[in-house]
Amino acid sequence: MKPAFAAALLLMTSSAQAAWLQVCPASSAPAGAPRAALPGPGEMVVVASASAALPGCRALPLGVDMSQVEALYPLAPQDKPARTILLYGPLDGKRFAPGSHDLPQPDPAGATPRREPMPLRTNLLPDARVRTFGVEERVAIAHANGKLRIVCRAGSRAAGVLLDGAWYMPLASSSLGADYAASGAFSVQVADAASAARESSHAVGELGVSSSRRSTGLPLPAQLDRHGWRQFVILCPQEAATLELDSLRLEPAAAKAAPRSTWIWDRSEWMERGDALLAWARREAIGELFIVVTLDGPKVRNPAQLRAFVRKAHAAGIAVTSVEGDPHMVLANHRAATADRARAFAAYNRAAAPEERLRAMQFDVEPYLLPDAVLAPADRDRAYMAMARALREAAGDMAIDYVVPFWWWDKTELLDGLAKVADGLAVMDYRTAPDQIYGFAAPFLDWSAQHGKRVHIALEAGRVAPERQRRYVRADANEAGDLLLAQAGEVPVLVLLRQPVTRANAPLYRFSSERTLDGSATSFHGNKTALRRLLPELERDLGAWPGFAGIALHGWR
Repeated sequence: MKPAFAAALLLMTSSAQAAWLQVCPASSAPAGAPRAALPGPGEMVVVASASAALPGCRALPLGVDMSQVEALYPLAPQDKPARTILLYGPLDGKRFAPGSHDLPQPDPAGATPRREPMPLRTNLLPDARVRTFGVEERVAIAHANGKLRIVCRAGSRAAGVLLDGAWYMPLASSSLGADYAASGAFSVQVADAASAARESSHAVGELGVSSSRRSTGLPLPAQLDRHGWRQFVILCPQEAATLELDSLRLEPAAAKAAPRSTWIWDRSEWMERGDALLAWARREAIGELFIVVTLDGPKVRNPAQLRAFVRKAHAAGIAVTSVEGDPHMVLANHRAATADRARAFAAYNRAAAPEERLRAMQFDVEPYLLPDAVLAPADRDRAYMAMARALREAAGDMAIDYVVPFWWWDKTELLDGLAKVADGLAVMDYRTAPDQIYGFAAPFLDWSAQHGKRVHIALEAGRVAPERQRRYVRADANEAGDLLLAQAGEVPVLVLLRQPVTRANAPLYRFSSERTLDGSATSFHGNKTALRRLLPELERDLGAWPGFAGIALHGWR
């Protein structure tokens, strides 16, 4: 659709009651028709009609009867669902919405799935792909049950095994750990994209002769391009030898200390009960508070009160950062007022004594919470960066952090842009499974290492409302489905049917399962004890990145 084309999407029926999906000018939409917003200009409406088209409209026959249509769910133009579609809704009612951060999904027929970061302190062998090499064909392997046995016959030509997997190597400070026994000295090397192109690799170290099981750590070479990691190489000695490898793993370096932090959204906590708040923070080992400060345009309303609180916090070893949050801040007509907020904090810090200064200002701005009719999905990143540049100019040399969702991990252009204007990020890594927390944190911690920035990893401890999740999977040939993926111009549209059909003019998805999400996968609200146990483990591993600024806890107080 052209941007200037104010559009509406109409679900129509012919005289035979066949359903049509139509893109029409907004002025052609019948009054009183049910509506669902289109991304960008225009809107979607569902109506019943005997006409296959309206003047000025573009029609798409869906190949199903109008009576079967339950609802329409427009997606963003860039969304390209593949095998699975998830719909979310409240426990009471039928109001569902697509899981936007679950899209786009990789197409197994052609696209490459997202690689996961190489796990830390975990044996890589169970999931590794192992291949032998050598023109003399003198290598035999047994790879099973998470162990690898390499048997080398004597020979003068290079031979050994290559180990790779569906990972990338994160930028954490780490070494290569191994548990093994060997009857000869095996050389260990590592290849990145550049060295692999030269058919060479970087030396790591040696697994020396050891008749009994031993553990060793091999430092990774400084010249290794970790993000370009391709494979590990284990070379046979020239004489006959055997290597029994029980474990090969990435061992993180010792973690640096990083303070825990938390959000305090109720400003009365610090304004009226500041001493109690600081006492609680000390008991909870909180080293930084994100607080809400009242402003009058470009000025802090009660600077003396803020100075007194920050001074007490500083004496207790607790840093204080201001936090602002409103999705409307990305809009052009809010930009001047948003910049004034940055000017207010910058002016406060300039006038304050060192022990009274805020560590930073933080902006929790989530543009995806705005209706598509207010800000089109295609314009969100551009608007966000325009806001961030305006805030950077207004803040001067005062530090600015941004709160971002974990599913922005692949927004390379946006994150590269933020690296130029932000001092750090707080990543809403709202999961409770340790492997998921790590997997979503690693790309942002790598960003911190690449750009010399700090990153907080945030976990949720507050209440999360339960919701239903419906899972739909792509229907095979001749298999019935009750969800269509239609294309209305540039916009993909999900068409939910009341009953399954075997034929339609768009790809069919079948209902697979429905479950109630009680929030336990995203929040520790019902199990803060588990979070307390998990925190040292997370801090130990995430602290291997130099830019890790600590765990931020949301809903902790």
